[in-house]
Amino acid sequence: MEGSPGLRATEDSAMGRPSTLLEVEDLHVSYGGVRALRGVSLTMPERGIVAVLGNNGAGKSTLLRTISGVLALEGGVVDKGAVRLDGKALTRMDPADIVRAGVVQVPEGRRVFAELTVEENLRAGGLSSKGRANKAAARDRAFDLFPRLAERRTQRAGLLSGGEQSMLAIARALMSEPRVLMLDEPSLGLAPQVVERIAEIVRRISEQGIAVVLVEQNAAMALEVADRAYVLEVGAVTLHGSAAELAASDEVRTRYLGVATEDADAGLRTPQHGEATDRRQPHDLVVEGVTVRFGGLEALSDVSMEVAAGSTHAVIGPNGAGKSTLLNVLTGVYRASSGTVRYGDHVLTGRRPPRIAAFGISRTFQNIALSPHMTVRDNLLLGRHRHTKSGFVSAGLRLPGARREEAAQAELISRVADLLDLTEKLERPVFVLPYGDRKRLEIGRALCAQPSLLLLDEPVAGMNVDETQRMADAIVRLREALGISILLVEHDMRFVMGLAERVTVLDFGRRIADGTPEQVQGDPEVLAAYLGSHSASKEDSA
Repeated sequence: MEGSPGLRATEDSAMGRPSTLLEVEDLHVSYGGVRALRGVSLTMPERGIVAVLGNNGAGKSTLLRTISGVLALEGGVVDKGAVRLDGKALTRMDPADIVRAGVVQVPEGRRVFAELTVEENLRAGGLSSKGRANKAAARDRAFDLFPRLAERRTQRAGLLSGGEQSMLAIARALMSEPRVLMLDEPSLGLAPQVVERIAEIVRRISEQGIAVVLVEQNAAMALEVADRAYVLEVGAVTLHGSAAELAASDEVRTRYLGVATEDADAGLRTPQHGEATDRRQPHDLVVEGVTVRFGGLEALSDVSMEVAAGSTHAVIGPNGAGKSTLLNVLTGVYRASSGTVRYGDHVLTGRRPPRIAAFGISRTFQNIALSPHMTVRDNLLLGRHRHTKSGFVSAGLRLPGARREEAAQAELISRVADLLDLTEKLERPVFVLPYGDRKRLEIGRALCAQPSLLLLDEPVAGMNVDETQRMADAIVRLREALGISILLVEHDMRFVMGLAERVTVLDFGRRIADGTPEQVQGDPEVLAAYLGSHSASKEDSA
């Protein structure tokens, strides 16, 4: 394996470290003949935190799937190598048996049972535990670790904020009393103050004697809490060593921590504008006094804002502030209890999602919702469904109208793929694409509906610095080329402040600020709500 000379692993026994609990040795994994892991080896001691870093598509999630035994469910195959727990092979073991052996994974994307309550989710996580006393003790430990969940024990999980759902996913995994807990992107899509809380929770879990494998795009957080770390690139380990050594490495600082050598304080680089073609006709989006209630819970309270035609407007705020609820109101998924939403001359409130889409409004989702076994081209074609006029018979008979429509569709898909840097991947199935490509593809599918207003929900969640910049370039290209309005919900402040012309800030369902990026960045109430008082004070003293 390649790596910087000072970052190579040394023998555990020579350093007096705890003996190895989990071992991955020379692991080779492929999907349909495409190699995803190439000779990966790592060790997890009986206690402590091991971080696994790397770009999207580097193989981090594949590594976790292999260890937890669910690789085959994603079409993957172990070609060579072994995974051992206490020296016992896990590679061919049933996933349920691996959980019973003490290895539990919390997958990316906060996959909770939305229709079940918090307490019911925890009970589901404790099914492999034996005896009522053990289950009750595990539940009490979970509530001690996550007091917020104890307060909301009878609430449906689908109504929790993103941060609370992340906590519930971890708590549910802890109910099985694991020896090794594998966390896949636990900070994905979370506000800075919630990320700090998750980091502290990971430390506390480790202090309870549970070994933690932490896969993270947030390299700064991961290296701060971890004892050791591995860096994966293109399916191979390229660096490994103590977390402190990697955090001090110039290579890691530049590629994963966003510390540039010359212009570290320059902010997000302004992308180059392309020449505008194929422009749409956007309208002003006006939100007036919108309130949304779920039973006795008020998710939005008298929220008003305006997105100017052709502009890029951001909505930010901590998890649970009401941002995704607002997008769901704009697209007709949720009905407002009071207030109105207008897009140009069209009133959106009270209309169903297909009718709102017909007015030229498309959206992406926080969790990727693509068809994984279809090609990039076919996923883009799905975005054209509403505009397809040829029926099954005329398309099958290759009638002239159907051929003309097919040619027009192909031309549009080619333009969208070019805007999003996906042209060379049009014939690839989605499941082999890196995460960053899939996020851009989801935007592409929304663009294929030819919207004049594009709603983006967490477009760079889970991306590193390079991938975030690439997404920023793509968003500027498409807005300039198509002339559309963009409303984005995002936690990455650097990304938001480099793109948005205006920012609206929500907290606990209320609008607490609205203005230019410069005005919002300096607002004390925004700093306290979004970054937390502790972080805000650190910012002020920096």
